[in-house]
Amino acid sequence: MKKSCGLILTTVLLTAAIARAQPPPPPPPPDEGGGGDAAGGGGSGSGQPAQIGSGSAGDAPLTGGDPSQPADPYATTPGVDTPKKRVGPRGPINLPEVLTTPTGWLLPAAVIYSRTSIDTGGGVTSDSRVGLGDVAEFGLATTDAVRERDNLQDKQVDRIQPYVTASFRVGVAEDRLFDQQPGVTLGYRKSFERNHDGYKTRIAELTLVASKHLGPNAAIHVGGALWDASVEGSIDGDPDARREIALHEGPWSNKLKAFGGIEVRPLPRSQILVDFGWSPEFCYRCSDDRDKIRLRPTLSWGVRYAVADFMNIESGVRVPDIASANLLDAQIFGQVTFTSWALRRAVDSLK
Repeated sequence: MKKSCGLILTTVLLTAAIARAQPPPPPPPPDEGGGGDAAGGGGSGSGQPAQIGSGSAGDAPLTGGDPSQPADPYATTPGVDTPKKRVGPRGPINLPEVLTTPTGWLLPAAVIYSRTSIDTGGGVTSDSRVGLGDVAEFGLATTDAVRERDNLQDKQVDRIQPYVTASFRVGVAEDRLFDQQPGVTLGYRKSFERNHDGYKTRIAELTLVASKHLGPNAAIHVGGALWDASVEGSIDGDPDARREIALHEGPWSNKLKAFGGIEVRPLPRSQILVDFGWSPEFCYRCSDDRDKIRLRPTLSWGVRYAVADFMNIESGVRVPDIASANLLDAQIFGQVTFTSWALRRAVDSLK
């Protein structure tokens, strides 16, 4: 029994001595996804971790600097910038208006548009819009196109300003559905109620317009508008007899109108613009109810100069009523337009 115990003890001690004398086993090869040595794409060939930026798609710092440990995907390396997200192209855009009439082009998503105008008649207007998802836009504006007169014999035609309106447009961009498809937008503009000289007036306009580029240096716009308007007050001359008259109560010919415009670019940054539209006029004491609200044809022509990708300067002539051929009523105007991609970049950074 004693000999058996001694033999077992001797065998255990000899086995431990032999195991201690053996060299340590080599470290296991790193994972192919870690990219730490030449096998992982680092190219060093020395078994040391490859440096960040060596060109390996799997480069990543190792936990604790031990090559036998797996790569930590959440570790950060000082001095290495986080790659920025790619953003879409930025630059000039197709504007939503020619001079005074709408186009079939919408603002890109999250792009802000702002226009301020002044003319020789003392009119000051503004227009601010924002693109919504590349398929719509919303805007608030003031216009000086709405006019008033006391009766038809009165040659004095005054502007009602500021006349505040809100607008919403939805549509499809040019060439979006098929080749050679024009840009098409359906828009609705409505004013807030305006109290002026004892009369309450409102206007509304529903438009459908198509725009198409004719090569790189020309474009054409064609559309139709369904107008409505109302006036409430002592429109028969009796201050105690107030009533309301609306344009939709009359014939279709008084409220359904066509409009359009053209753009030509003779120089890389310069455009010649012409458009034809309509503007409402209220006649408070006209004897015929059909004359109390009328749409007057308006012709505008001018030029647009692109100072920068985000800024355009426009100037031209606007004739408020070309049917009367009254050039004394024509106005020379100037306006500046800004577009901003700042909101778009902020939205892209959240993706």
